[in-house]
Order: sequence, then structure tokens, then C-alpha cells
Amino acid sequence: MRYSLSLILCFSLLTACVQDVVKIDDESADQQSSMSDSDKRVYKRALEGIKKKRLKQAQVILNKLLKKYPNASGVLANKAVIYASKNRLSKAEEFFEKSLKINDKLVQARNNLAVIYRKKGKFSEAERMLEAAIVSNPYYASAYYNLGILQELYLHKPDKALENYRLYLDLKKAGDKRVSQWVSLLQRQLKSRK
Repeated sequence: MRYSLSLILCFSLLTACVQDVVKIDDESADQQSSMSDSDKRVYKRALEGIKKKRLKQAQVILNKLLKKYPNASGVLANKAVIYASKNRLSKAEEFFEKSLKINDKLVQARNNLAVIYRKKGKFSEAERMLEAAIVSNPYYASAYYNLGILQELYLHKPDKALENYRLYLDLKKAGDKRVSQWVSLLQRQLKSRK
């Protein structure tokens, strides 16, 4: 009974804390160098709009930029963020995939696409995408976090999940009390299974 209760508590905590899709920072979008200075300022306004949940305004800006820069990976990825925010998962998936075909170094886009895959029940694809994000940037903590949750809750790989939670914590300078508690709980659960 005690084991079941702690497992339910852990599941509730984790599902409440799964990271969602986040905007793509302008530093990670390499098309910036080809944009005019005025278009860079316009793009930053779109990013600010996404951050402040002014999605309609941001979408109008991104659409205009895509007409001028159809291969702008960051613009495509942020358009996907807007679709994801509106729960239009198939469109979000389409735009993240387009973005990554142009620039496969966008680790945030990989992380976000994995979140979309998870929401659509494509767990194996999500795992592969998060592993690719980690290969692309082994210092991107969110990928380890999301991979740990995916492996524990959806793929039933608690040993691998524990490893990824630990790697996540190693990268978080300020720490993360919740994940530290999850690690302790998962360690106890794995120990009791042996």
C-alpha cells in the first residue's frame, strides 16, 4: 500500500511538472545573421509577443518574416510554438520538423518536438528526439528532464529515467528540489523491487 501511494504521488507530481513547449530563443536561430537589422528588431518583437502570450500579434509578425525569409529556422520553430500553444499539435509538429530540416542544431526545437510527440502518444519518436537534442547540446538541461519523465511515466524505464534526472540536476546550478525528491523516491522504489 505504501509503495502504491508513493507511486501515485510521484506520478501526480511528475505529470503536473512536465515541461511544455517553449519559445525558441533568438540566439539559437542562426538565420538572424541574414536578416536586416530592422527585421531582427521585428523578430524580437514577435518573441516578446510569444513570451507575453500575445500570440495573434506574434503570428502576424512571423508570417510577414516568413514571406521574406522562408528558410528562417527560428521563425518556423516559433510559429510551431504558437500552434502548440493553441493545441494544434499536427501543425506544430509540421513546423518544428520544417525548422529542423533547415537547422538541425536547434536543440529547443528538438525538445519541443519531443513534447509534441509525447502529447500525440508517439513515445518512441519523442525519446529519439530528446536523445538527439542531448547529442546536439549535452548541456541543455530541459532535454534530460523531459527524457527522464518520458522514460519513467510512458516508457517504463525507471533506471534510465533516474540517470536522466541526475544529469538534469547536475546541470541545474540552482538545483531543483522537486526533481531531487523524485530521485530519492525513485531510488527507494527501485531498491524495493530488487
